[in-house]
Amino acid sequence: MRVAIYSRFSSDLQDIRSISDQVAVAREHAARQGWVIVDEFCDAAISGAALHNRPGLLDLMMAAKEHRFDAVLTESIDRLSRDLEDIAGLHKRLSYLGVKIITLADGEVGKLHVGLKGMIASLYLDDLAQKTRRGQIGRANAGRIPGGLCYGYDVVSNGDDRGQRRVNPTESDIILRIFREYVSGDSPLKIVGRLNAEGVPGPRGGKWNASTINGSRKRLNGIISNQLYAGKLVYNRQRFVKDPATGRRQARPNPPDQWITTEVPELAIVPPEIFAAAQAKRDEHGGPVRVDQRRRPKHLLSGLVECGCCGGKMIVVHLDRVGCSSRINKATCANRRTIRMGELETRILTVLQTHLLAPDVVAAAIEAYRNERDRLAKANARQRRDAERDLEAIERKISAIVTAIEAGGDPRALSQRLNTLEAERRAIAERIPGKDGADVVTLHPHAAERYRMKVADIHAALTKGDDAAREAVSLVRELISRIIVTPDEGGAPMRIELIGNIAALLADKPGETGTAMSGAGSRNHTNALR
Repeated sequence: MRVAIYSRFSSDLQDIRSISDQVAVAREHAARQGWVIVDEFCDAAISGAALHNRPGLLDLMMAAKEHRFDAVLTESIDRLSRDLEDIAGLHKRLSYLGVKIITLADGEVGKLHVGLKGMIASLYLDDLAQKTRRGQIGRANAGRIPGGLCYGYDVVSNGDDRGQRRVNPTESDIILRIFREYVSGDSPLKIVGRLNAEGVPGPRGGKWNASTINGSRKRLNGIISNQLYAGKLVYNRQRFVKDPATGRRQARPNPPDQWITTEVPELAIVPPEIFAAAQAKRDEHGGPVRVDQRRRPKHLLSGLVECGCCGGKMIVVHLDRVGCSSRINKATCANRRTIRMGELETRILTVLQTHLLAPDVVAAAIEAYRNERDRLAKANARQRRDAERDLEAIERKISAIVTAIEAGGDPRALSQRLNTLEAERRAIAERIPGKDGADVVTLHPHAAERYRMKVADIHAALTKGDDAAREAVSLVRELISRIIVTPDEGGAPMRIELIGNIAALLADKPGETGTAMSGAGSRNHTNALR
């Protein structure tokens, strides 16, 4: 029987050797049974509470769909999952594919094991979460930090008494400086601009960002709102729940009466009067959100515009004007120029109409597309022939070993060679172009006509006024890879460079440029606008 081994350990605090230990025991068990190990999958330092973030298990399921093994061998059922719904789903899907689940603890897993063991594993997670929370509350009440490391402090290692911190002299000076400059009237952007200009590393080692200082008023994060700098530890401001659809944790605020506040004067960095002044100043700048600051609908070119000076994204800074995000949030770019989004859209429409969609460009694109398709078709056919020849040779060797085992040969002596050949077979199979590739490498006979029809529709929309023109840009958004905006000297209009992919027009429907178009005829077309 062909088996795949799966192993997992759940925490960074555990030893990586846990994986090798699980695999070693599973290998010994498989050898005693005379099974052939054809693959191994593992997930290191990943919780078994969800499936979405476990690449090893996801790879195992993909291999099961390819019928590469007959059974999954693992230490215990909770290695696969500790969630009752997930383990039931895994058992159901693997059973449908004809793949057994075998554990060292219980042997072949049936529905009874799934129900009982899955419930026990799920209850274990609930119990572990409750005990973890109880321990964190105890540490918070004792003046210990139950969370991660905060900028301005160092971890104090003291055996089992975890959560102790001490003030970092260098970082605390930066914190005090930020508070003093903020209280004196400097904006967060001005403060981070000086810090970045002086080369002061941010909390994560990179550049400082204005939001690092501001944070969120609602969630009370950010340097200005962090009460730990004033000597107060506030715990339990929020809780986390796991989205069953994605497996990701979502933060949910707790009411203030559930917060736990502990005085930790030894960790104070900012004097009380300066901290209070900073909160008062922040409240001054609060109040209702102005009309021009409310969430705006996404523009037609949102996410496509880049600063030509630093490569940062261009974002809306006021009404419909866009500017460099690196200058606005980090003060690391010298580009202070902005441009109206309406002007940008008009100039982009012009280049689409006069250059990117011009008849001569259409003809050149189709010819290049056809030539590239022909080249890829020939290369595909050659690669397939070579890989299939090598695959036949490997399969003959595997068949000979299987015959030897059936004739009474020692499976232990032959299993290692069989595993090696299986690995070679998988590697060769991955080299064979997909069957779908043989169908798309040849240019569709109506591709040229489809291209011309789309161009005609876009031209018609461009001649019907601004609203239709905007609709046309929306229809061909996938044509545009990037729009680079660069200021010219002397206050001249900003230079705009459009980088687009003409092959996208050959798709039958929007969004069909993925598999069929990638690598074939995807010529970039660049135009500069002034």
